Amino acid sequence: MFRLYSLLIPLLLVTSSGIMPPQGIIPEDNTVAMVRANYLWQFSNYINWPTETKKGKFIVGILGSEPVFEAMAEKYGTKPIGNQTMDVLNLSELPNNQYLHILFIDKSKKAELAKATKEFKDKNTLIVTNWEGAMGAGSDINFKNLDGVIRYEIDKKGMEDKKIIPGTKILQWAI
Repeated sequence: MFRLYSLLIPLLLVTSSGIMPPQGIIPEDNTVAMVRANYLWQFSNYINWPTETKKGKFIVGILGSEPVFEAMAEKYGTKPIGNQTMDVLNLSELPNNQYLHILFIDKSKKAELAKATKEFKDKNTLIVTNWEGAMGAGSDINFKNLDGVIRYEIDKKGMEDKKIIPGTKILQWAI
């Protein structure tokens, strides 16, 4: 019995002391989601957005990835983008008639890319994806896993056609 208590007491101390993350907090081992969220935040800051999009909230929509949404909302959701406050949306489908600065489409929802490309064609929305072949199908930025490192490819001309101008850092970090 003493042996059982000696095993349970440290476990209770760990869980009640806050060492284990509370529900809703992303475990530190979800590295891929955190890296993607960090890149999305970097894109928000280091892209020159058209003047008309610099009013109101800066809206980032995450379609199909709860971990990326949670990482983005938890770590970056309260940080300003210029004079704008960020609003991170967890999307189960593409929104109708809502402007998004950035739309991240997870590979689990890749069938939505064609619709998103059409819906946001003239709306200065940066479309970000994470699967092979997405660049040729309308993605502006596509995450790639290169030897265990998350990087991204970029369609600079496609972005510029939407009046979204990638900054030097965004271009330097791209592959």
